[in-house]
Amino acid sequence: MQRWTVVWCLCLAGARLAGGFSGGAPSSTCEEMVPKHRNTAAQNSQSMYTVASSHPHTQDGKVRVMISAPEGAAGAAPGFAGFLVEARSPQETAALGTFTSVPEEAQTIDCAPGQSNAATHRSGLLKQAVELEWEAPPDWEGDINFVATVVSNYTTYWVGVKSEPVRVIRRQVEGGPPGGISTTKAPATVTVEDILSSEMQLYAGCGSSKSCVGSPLGCIETKSCDAVVAVTSSSSGGGYTIDMVGKQVKYVAVGFSDDTVMGSDHVIECVHEDNDAENGVKAYRSWNLPGTKSNRREERQSGFSLMRGVYLDGTVYCRVHHEAVVTVQDKTFNLDKTPYNLLLAAGSELKANSVGFHNKAYVSSADKQLMSDFRVITPPDPFYDGCNEIKTCFGAPGDCVASRDCLAVASVLTQGLRYQFEMKAKAAGYVALGLSDDRFMGSDSVVECVHDPSSVSGPIKAYMSWNVPLPNKGNIRKSVPQEGMTLLNGSYTDGTIYCRLSRDLVTTVEGTTFNLAQDQYYLLLAAGSSLKSESVGFHDVIYVASGQKAALTDVGGFTEASRLLLKLHGALMVAAWIGAASLGIVMARYYRQTWVTSSFCGKDIWFAWHRFLMLMVWLLTLTGAVLIVVEVGGWVSEASVVHALLGSATTLLCFIQPFMALIRPHPGASGRQLFNWAHWFVGNTAHILAIVTIFLAVQLNKAELPQWMDWVLVGYVAFYVIVHLILSMCGCVSERAGSKRINTFPMKDMNSGRVPLSMDRKQDAPHAGLRKCLLVILVLGVVAIATFLILLVVFAPFERSWAQFQESLKSM
Repeated sequence: MQRWTVVWCLCLAGARLAGGFSGGAPSSTCEEMVPKHRNTAAQNSQSMYTVASSHPHTQDGKVRVMISAPEGAAGAAPGFAGFLVEARSPQETAALGTFTSVPEEAQTIDCAPGQSNAATHRSGLLKQAVELEWEAPPDWEGDINFVATVVSNYTTYWVGVKSEPVRVIRRQVEGGPPGGISTTKAPATVTVEDILSSEMQLYAGCGSSKSCVGSPLGCIETKSCDAVVAVTSSSSGGGYTIDMVGKQVKYVAVGFSDDTVMGSDHVIECVHEDNDAENGVKAYRSWNLPGTKSNRREERQSGFSLMRGVYLDGTVYCRVHHEAVVTVQDKTFNLDKTPYNLLLAAGSELKANSVGFHNKAYVSSADKQLMSDFRVITPPDPFYDGCNEIKTCFGAPGDCVASRDCLAVASVLTQGLRYQFEMKAKAAGYVALGLSDDRFMGSDSVVECVHDPSSVSGPIKAYMSWNVPLPNKGNIRKSVPQEGMTLLNGSYTDGTIYCRLSRDLVTTVEGTTFNLAQDQYYLLLAAGSSLKSESVGFHDVIYVASGQKAALTDVGGFTEASRLLLKLHGALMVAAWIGAASLGIVMARYYRQTWVTSSFCGKDIWFAWHRFLMLMVWLLTLTGAVLIVVEVGGWVSEASVVHALLGSATTLLCFIQPFMALIRPHPGASGRQLFNWAHWFVGNTAHILAIVTIFLAVQLNKAELPQWMDWVLVGYVAFYVIVHLILSMCGCVSERAGSKRINTFPMKDMNSGRVPLSMDRKQDAPHAGLRKCLLVILVLGVVAIATFLILLVVFAPFERSWAQFQESLKSM
């Protein structure tokens, strides 16, 4: 028994030794970066693994780095078990910077004297690629390399695998002359209520009596900004009052700029310095140096005064009075007459005579404005930075990517052997992007981001799913492998869902291989407000397909598919059933005894117009039906089903109506009365179904019609019914008057004196003038309503088109 115990212990020890440090490299390996694997040595051959950065230089001090294994290379391992990566300058062995974001399979370690300045694996499971985010020291500038040790197995590893050089751009430059005059303003005692009261007072009037900028996006509406500034006209003495709040910061600052970036800007800073009184805040005037993205305090601290400043538990609040006209660096800033962009910045660190990096907030107003033009200034959404320049972006509706205001949008960024997807949607519970061989749902690979508030591991979940082809059209997730995708980040704020995920280069779903580097795809973008079990719900927020099939690396290669057929379908149906059908039915019902003394091509006037108008209805309806079948490419689902069913029924009734007319019995025949009732029933049923179908179209998100269009349709129905009632009453009065009219009278043949003759005096029924007047009113009303509705359909979304039209008028 003792012998077997010894053997078992030796086996356990050997297993531990064979696995190396499966939980990650220890900090003792930071400098040499050599694994402590006994009786092994690093490989001398070229590494089969690569270390690559996302950009040749840092962006806002950050850069992403990826360690990846090649796929399909001869002799290549299926992945790597472990790694250790650091950022180093070419001449040093010390680790620089900080790894700020690592995936679940990685962790950071501290290489003295820094913290989180190296990253290593968390487990010994094989990995194809690992993507991390690194941030440079705020005051460091120069070239660095990412240096890694990559472990294939216990005996096979490479040390010193380097990336290409990465240029670190300094974010702030220390220096500038010592600060001039500043004033500390702090009450004797400060409470949390003081801070909250000051903050709520700041939000009051934003957009009506104050110009406000806040971070993050949308925070002003919810009064929950991490940093916010409000500018309003001073109530006395002229000039402007500036209120600022920053949370978990040492400073908050506002700049007046000619553009949206730092450079040649006048800045007011409110800071809490370590040598201040416990609750003290100081204010300074500074200058953003042009072309360097650095800040320098001015020797002359004039043109402003600190009215109140409070610091408590990391929150800085200040109120500053600012003169209308100040001169900084020989540049005059006139807040009364010159429009400026507002720059808002906040950070948790200070430098000597300067603020530190803007690590808590940095936003700019999207456009210039006079400080007296009070409104909430919406900063540009950083999601769109680099769109169609370094990453592919695809959004809806229309040209929303260019205007940086999409209802739903997705981007794809190529990073070595992995592809990074970002998705965002407003008023949605999920957002999804599909890769398709055509523009229609079916046999598509989909990545979904969903908001699950009940999840304990986080409100945002990411899945891969599959669009099932016809006839079982739908979306499934249960049988789709989830290993080819990693969620990197996600959030849900004020109804807006956002996520960032990484997807493998090659994935196989339902027997179909998707190679993102070699194949071309249509993009299908969808968002909705509801979820199902193991699936997303109906796309009631947006559903749009790209008009092109392109590679994901083709930056700017995707635009929304043409909506021409969809809009033509809607316009033709409105013209047919609200325009032509309304007039055609009225002509047949009320105008048989009008214009009886005239004819057209040997036919009564009412019949000629009725036949022409109903023929137009027939042609327009069939054409519109064909167009929508071509556009949709098959049967629809969910909310569109009722619209499609009623539309199909309307089209069928419309199609058979003229054929019924061709076989109508001769007047006086026994079956003529039955035909008349059938013809009347089919025609009116088709008209009613068509109007209901148009009502239902307003609810379809794909139509992008305004909800108030329902009221226009209600107005049309009311107008049409009222005209029918008036014409019906007019008909009753006309019949009563006609029964008293003598249409025939006896005449004696004075020459022959043999038989009396009857003479038919053919004329319109009584009150024909009133009927003609009502017809003119009906025609004008129907044409006006139909034209307006057609314009709504053609220029949908109408609000956006109208805003663009107004902007074009202003620019003329």
